[in-house]
Amino acid sequence: MYTLKIQRIINQIDRVDNTVEKVKLLTQAIQIADENEDIEWGYDLRLELINNEIDLAFSVESLPAFAWILQAYDENPTLFSEDDFLWQYKWMMSELYDNPDVSREQIDAALIDFQNRLERNGYGKRAIHNEELSDALVQKDLGAIGRALQLVNMQERDDMSDCQACEMDAEVSAILLREGYDKAYAKALPLIERQFTCAHVPLRTSVNLAYAGFKNNQFEKAQRMAEEAEQEVYKKEKDSSIMLSAIKLATYFTYVDKSKAKTWFQRYLPWADGPEDRSTFQLSCLVVEAMNLFPSEERFEFELSETHSLYPNKESYSATELAIHYSRLALRLAERFDIRNGNDNFKKQLSDFVHIG
Repeated sequence: MYTLKIQRIINQIDRVDNTVEKVKLLTQAIQIADENEDIEWGYDLRLELINNEIDLAFSVESLPAFAWILQAYDENPTLFSEDDFLWQYKWMMSELYDNPDVSREQIDAALIDFQNRLERNGYGKRAIHNEELSDALVQKDLGAIGRALQLVNMQERDDMSDCQACEMDAEVSAILLREGYDKAYAKALPLIERQFTCAHVPLRTSVNLAYAGFKNNQFEKAQRMAEEAEQEVYKKEKDSSIMLSAIKLATYFTYVDKSKAKTWFQRYLPWADGPEDRSTFQLSCLVVEAMNLFPSEERFEFELSETHSLYPNKESYSATELAIHYSRLALRLAERFDIRNGNDNFKKQLSDFVHIG
C-alpha cells in the first residue's frame, strides 16, 4: 500500500508547476519510503529532490539527502550505480563551500572522496578544479583564482566538467578581476552572442558586465549588457535561482535609474529567504552598496515570509534600516567565512562600504 501512496505523490508532483511545492511533496514521499525501509525508493526520491532543489535560490534538503545517498551506495554497491550521482556530488561540493559551518578539513575530505569516486569511474580532476575556481572567485582571491584557473586548463574536459558556458563565464569573471574590463568583455563575446548558453549563462555574464562596466566608466557597454540581462530575467521570473543576478542588476540600476532599482529590490529581495551562506553574503554586500545610494528615508515595501531575515513583517523599511540590517549580516558572515578559510578575503570585500572596527 505504501508504494501506491508514493506513486500518488509522484503523480501529484507531475501536475505541480511550483518547485518549492515539488520539494515538499518529495520530502513527504521520502518519509513514507523511509518508514517502510524501502532503500530503492528512498534513493530515487532523494536524487529527484536534489535535481529539483538545485533550481531554487537556496538548498535546504539536498545536503542531508545526498549524505544518505552516499551511505546507501557504500553499504549496497550492487544495488546502485555510483556514476548516477556524481553530477549531484558536484552540486553538493558547492553546498559545502557555501556553508560557513563546514570546516576546511571537512571540505578537503569531501574533495578527496569526490576525486576518488571520479577516478574510479573514469573521470579526471577538472570538476574538482571547477569548484576550487568558483570558491576563489567568490573570495576574490587573485592568487587562488590564478592557480585554480591554471589547474582547470591543465585537465581535459570530460562529462563531469562544468558546461562550456559556465566555464567560459568563470574565466570571464577571473579576467575581470585580474586583467580588467576590456579583456573580460572581449573574452565574453561568444557568450554575449549566445554561441554558448545554459540555465545561468548569459544572464550571469551580462549582469556582471553591466555592473562592472559602470564601475569602469564603460557606460554604453554597461547599458547594453543591462538591457540584455533584463530580458533574460523576464524569461526566468519564476526561477528563484536567478535571485543573486537579479539583486546585482538592481544594484546597477541604483546608479542609473533609482525608480527601477526600487521596483526590482521590492520584487526580488523577498526571494532572499534561506540559510546564511556565500550567496547571502554576496547579496548583503550588494544591498548595502545600493541602499547607501538612496536617500536615507526612502521607503521599501515587501511581502515577506516568516522565515525571511527581515521578518517581523513591517509595512515598510527605510534605506537606512536595510543598509544596517544587511551590513550586520554581511559582517557576521564575513567573520565566519574568514575564520573557516584562514584569511580575510570576505572582510576585504566589505571595507568600501561597511565600517569594520
